Amino acid sequence: MNTGLAIILLSGASALPGLGHAADKPGIGFSHKDWELACDNTGTCRAAGYQVDGAEPAVSLLLVRDAGAKQAVSAKIQLGSYAESDVALAANVSHLVIKSGGRKLGTIDLVPGAQSSPLTGATLAVILPALLQSSSVVFSSGKQDWTLSTAGASAVLLKMDEAQGRIGTVGALVRKGGKPENGMPQPSVAPVVIAAAVPKHNDKDLLLPGPQRAALLKELRKTTSREDCEGLYPSEDGEKASELGAHRLSRTKLLVSTVCETYAYNQSGMFWVVNATPPFDPVSAGGDASGYEDGEISASHKGRGLGDCWSSAVYTWDGRQFVWTKESTTGMCRLVAPGGAWELPTYVTTVRRSGNTAR
Repeated sequence: MNTGLAIILLSGASALPGLGHAADKPGIGFSHKDWELACDNTGTCRAAGYQVDGAEPAVSLLLVRDAGAKQAVSAKIQLGSYAESDVALAANVSHLVIKSGGRKLGTIDLVPGAQSSPLTGATLAVILPALLQSSSVVFSSGKQDWTLSTAGASAVLLKMDEAQGRIGTVGALVRKGGKPENGMPQPSVAPVVIAAAVPKHNDKDLLLPGPQRAALLKELRKTTSREDCEGLYPSEDGEKASELGAHRLSRTKLLVSTVCETYAYNQSGMFWVVNATPPFDPVSAGGDASGYEDGEISASHKGRGLGDCWSSAVYTWDGRQFVWTKESTTGMCRLVAPGGAWELPTYVTTVRRSGNTAR
């Protein structure tokens, strides 16, 4: 189990040439023991706790709070569903009794068929002190217990208070004080990105003629070293370079890509915006990416082969460049759910297509 502290200011697009920023304010990622925090660029913070690493069955609690004065905390609980044994344990469970230190704190009604269930404000009010004072919080069906670790909760909730400017105020979760919340930072508005229209069916690779492909490869290798993208070059044992994929962005621009590295359970690619005809003048549209569809480059990677934790980022074509529009993880690798337990963004934007349609 990781018992250390980790604090990360996340500003991913700043390290990728050719990518634009919608805004410069970074989010915050922080973890300690069995709890973690993700605050996005608007000031909304999400804290998630889990069972002790390696313990069974899996369980996770998510706390969410927006920035600004007098903002309430909301919460959801999720019982493990990654393993078939976890699914069987949770089957036909309609409500849970919450216990801590041998005391009953309240009950939770589970939403039938849902991956997670919300807690009422009254229930959350009795759980929050237990997270700070007890070694664990138990959710019991009467036949089975799901034990949530509180190790790290105090540090993570204190960091949430600090990130939102609540320490010493009446609304703080950990270090309450007498100060009103009136002077604390207000939430920031998510940047708006206008996504440019791309040609229909551009999700299918264009076939580049041999001479065009050779000329393009030559230009790409002038701007990208083997260290940056191994797949762009022939291997030492004579294998050919990776194939180039191409998608049309506009009448005059293409997006080309290649696989740079293939790992045990992830694949890393690189993208460039190029002219549709020579000279191609490639401009990097980001590395360590995994795919492209409908005007968006995605970078989604497993935290481990089991696929219970992922990190992801999205970059959106605005007609001139690919702009960083989203960054998130799915939480710790704790076998809570296939694909991860939660969405914990550290950077968000409002993406609108032409015609002001948000998506």
